[in-house]
Amino acid sequence: MRQQTTLCRYRYDALDRLAARTPVAGTIARSFYQSDTLVSEIQGAEQVRFLHRDRQLLATQSALATLLIGSDQQHSVLHTVSAGLSDPIAYTPYGHRQALSQLPGFNDERPDPLTGHYLLGNGYRAYNPVLMRFNSPDSLSPFGKGGMNAYAYCAGDPVNRSDPTGHKIDESQILSFVWVGLGLFGAYLGVKAAVPAIKAVAKGNAPYRRN
Repeated sequence: MRQQTTLCRYRYDALDRLAARTPVAGTIARSFYQSDTLVSEIQGAEQVRFLHRDRQLLATQSALATLLIGSDQQHSVLHTVSAGLSDPIAYTPYGHRQALSQLPGFNDERPDPLTGHYLLGNGYRAYNPVLMRFNSPDSLSPFGKGGMNAYAYCAGDPVNRSDPTGHKIDESQILSFVWVGLGLFGAYLGVKAAVPAIKAVAKGNAPYRRN
């Protein structure tokens, strides 16, 4: 029988959010939230604040440094800027990156410092970006919103979708893509309708009166 070794203990609050992380060889890290958004973490004498606007992470602040954050439409952190330093960040399509960081990363989710896995839903389920799947099944699968595949991440489309709860795809993103598509289609129809009038003006046959 293979012996199991405990590397870290995780504690949750009454709302099932990850409240504390205690490495066996380290100091306890406590997490604090506003609604479901992580706003602060304290580990020993170090405190890190996460500054958001709506769901968009704008900056992190600690006694050591203040970092300005640049992110994409999925809220993945792509660039950090501090005093005299600029650091670009890249991911695989499923969110893996080489260097572990305490910063939020792929889809604005923080990787666990020990495993590199993303604890989605504020600790509900661990997502492994190397294996490109969850480590445990979804409680809403297979007949609920979790879908038929209980271990799949973003229905196989992590570039255009995200799963902040660990249960299901963020439907607001799908709606935003639909509205953008409708807007582009409407713009195309408008341009198409305007082409004959533009050609008429260019030829001097515009249907208007001169005073």
